[in-house]
Amino acid sequence: MNLLKPESLPPALSQGVIFQNLLAEQKLFYQGNSASYFFVVETGRFKLVHYTQSGKMVTLQVVRAGESLAESALFSTVYPYTAIAKVASRVIVYPKQLLLSSLCLYPDLAENFMTILVRHIHSLRVRLEWREIRTAHDRVLQYLHYLAQFRNQTVLSLDQPFKEIAAELGLTPETVSRALMQLEKTGAITRKRRLITLIEN
Repeated sequence: MNLLKPESLPPALSQGVIFQNLLAEQKLFYQGNSASYFFVVETGRFKLVHYTQSGKMVTLQVVRAGESLAESALFSTVYPYTAIAKVASRVIVYPKQLLLSSLCLYPDLAENFMTILVRHIHSLRVRLEWREIRTAHDRVLQYLHYLAQFRNQTVLSLDQPFKEIAAELGLTPETVSRALMQLEKTGAITRKRRLITLIEN
């Protein structure tokens, strides 16, 4: 059983699945909305943002195809952040109560869900580690290695504007640009426009 593949799930759950298409910049849900669904990104990319009491928008993370979002919806009443499609995207939508009851009935499904949660926790840990790296070029290099591992490739096409990459790393777009130039100068990467090749030492 795999939540990325609804056809592999028990009929009672797969028949309740909904697919939702979103345009770039369209909101999947808003911070504070009633948490009624769990989502898996089939295609596209989402930015998760949290609004502080003063109205400041804080980027939490970027969720890509094959990843889930709103895991906390299963155990809370409202969504703690807003999910924004950054490109045309498609999500698999699981009704909260239906998924919860299915997790209780099917151990294999529960194991798959636990795997998703572990990956999510690992992703959050990696992002926290980025913020602890002091030098910008090292932070950007770790980000590139993370993308390479996630995509299982050493040649990367940057699918986000520098502004979004910078927000994810806690840097400014100008700093990201300078860091890439420095990495290229030191031979850690080669770059042709937005196509980056990681050079293994």
